[in-house]
Amino acid sequence: MIRGSIELVQPDRVAGWIYCSADVVHDKLILAFVGARCVGAGKVDRFRQDLLDAELDRGFCGFDFAIDLADGENLGAVVVKLQNADAALIQHTSRLIGPDDEAETVGPDLGSISPGSVSWMQDRGWLEQQEYDFLKAVQGIGAYERGLRPTRRAGSDIPASIKPEVIAQDLLGLYMLGDVDIARVSVASLSELAAEGSSIRHGIVSVLALWSAERTRICLDERSHLGPKALRGKVLTEAPTGGIDYSFGPDRILFLHRDCCFSPQGAAPAGGITVFTATLRTARQNGKPGEAPARQVKAA
Repeated sequence: MIRGSIELVQPDRVAGWIYCSADVVHDKLILAFVGARCVGAGKVDRFRQDLLDAELDRGFCGFDFAIDLADGENLGAVVVKLQNADAALIQHTSRLIGPDDEAETVGPDLGSISPGSVSWMQDRGWLEQQEYDFLKAVQGIGAYERGLRPTRRAGSDIPASIKPEVIAQDLLGLYMLGDVDIARVSVASLSELAAEGSSIRHGIVSVLALWSAERTRICLDERSHLGPKALRGKVLTEAPTGGIDYSFGPDRILFLHRDCCFSPQGAAPAGGITVFTATLRTARQNGKPGEAPARQVKAA
């Protein structure tokens, strides 16, 4: 598992830290990229007292090296990765686009693990099956259902239900490769998810989780979050052509990409709908003032 953070990006420099629980990273080569172009390279060779205090590889997990951006390249597009590694550290406030992308056609936010990395990580045993299913579904389809009843425990006749906020925190943390805090918002109906200016529409984490005390259904236009930007994120009055039914309720939570289009099916639940959203936990909330938010990747 890799943890790390890009803490500083300047036109001629990038700095931060990276740690791998499965290998020593001290003196390993680390590369900076904008898209497919390598813009600089250095070594993981900087000592950090805060990382030593956190018992991370004797503190030698820091990097600080020169980069060379071309005219017009965005600082926010800089990512770093260890040599021969598939997983990358990205800047959590950035939305990465290609050099030919226009603002109206920018790709959707698919979290901190690229779609191509998901299968790579699964092949090496760094993702549990349910984690793999979640990432592939929310990135490729736009939704993922997860039951809230665990397997039956030894000596127990009736397994206890898992709290939906626990599942939401776990999987949204995986989606963002870091610790997240979960906020709970109550809405009367699914149509409120389309309201402009709401935290649901413009939060940092592009996937939200839905739960209700009553069974509730939607008809999802699968992969609509990957379509033209102007057509994303709509709550439809009629079921989309070829739409697929998904549900959530007392025993089931639904993860939904906010850019998907869908139609509510049936009446809104009388008790309303609970929407779980996530924000990346800050270093101070983690109890380590001065340390940037950590990113976690289970692959090197």
